[in-house]
Amino acid sequence: MSDNCILQKKTDIGLIREKNEDACCALSHPNDKNIKLLAIADGMGGKDLGDVASNYVIKNLCDWFVGTRTELLNDSMKVTNVLKQVVARLSEELIVKYGQDKMGTTLTVAVINNLETIVLNVGDSRCYIYKDHKLTQVTEDDSQVWLYYKCGEVNKEDLRYFTTSNYISACIGLNSELCHSKVLTIDNNSYESLLLLTDGVTDLLTDVRIKEIIEKYKKSEILDRIIQDAVYVEQDLRIPLRLKRNFSEPFYIPTRGKDNASGAIFIKKTV
Repeated sequence: MSDNCILQKKTDIGLIREKNEDACCALSHPNDKNIKLLAIADGMGGKDLGDVASNYVIKNLCDWFVGTRTELLNDSMKVTNVLKQVVARLSEELIVKYGQDKMGTTLTVAVINNLETIVLNVGDSRCYIYKDHKLTQVTEDDSQVWLYYKCGEVNKEDLRYFTTSNYISACIGLNSELCHSKVLTIDNNSYESLLLLTDGVTDLLTDVRIKEIIEKYKKSEILDRIIQDAVYVEQDLRIPLRLKRNFSEPFYIPTRGKDNASGAIFIKKTV
């Protein structure tokens, strides 16, 4: 895999929040530019110091990545086990340092080695892959409303309208019982682009709209356009009648810039 690629990160505070509780990174290993780390973390807005939690996790992940031998990073089985241990350790450190039930963050991280991509996810930030005009979410949201989708009760794009859509069932920090990381391995040939996005993006932009942006804009402009649309462009979102018929709970329409919006993206350049 050549280093002839696009590797970007971007975060925006949005239009409502007083501080940015997201953190993200996208970098190549200093000893092998083919090995890359992408990560996004969305600090929990309902708790204090969400920005501290997200930045703590991202900084320490970057330090771990840069300080890890390339031989280990190229061994997918070993790096999977080590990555899970690192994430569990960071979760415990947040609890010990700041106290239980004080702060938490989501985390989606991808380690790209010379053959495979290892993706770890905790919470409702997402990882997508794109190839041959098909956009696929490869992670699952750790949320109550995701179960509605898994059970076939609602379409995935309808989850954004639930007032409980931001209630997550797993996170880094807060307490030890909630750090349930899920890991999957993806063949590098199975995608042309890899995208990590926080819910400040995916609550506003449907998968269809994200795919449209990927296919419409220059590769170097894609991430900027995704964040721009999520924060500053009014989306044509309407609560489907099927939700009102099948659920008695109240619904709402997400407003542009309602949350911090962040992403990290890796796009292979064609020769």
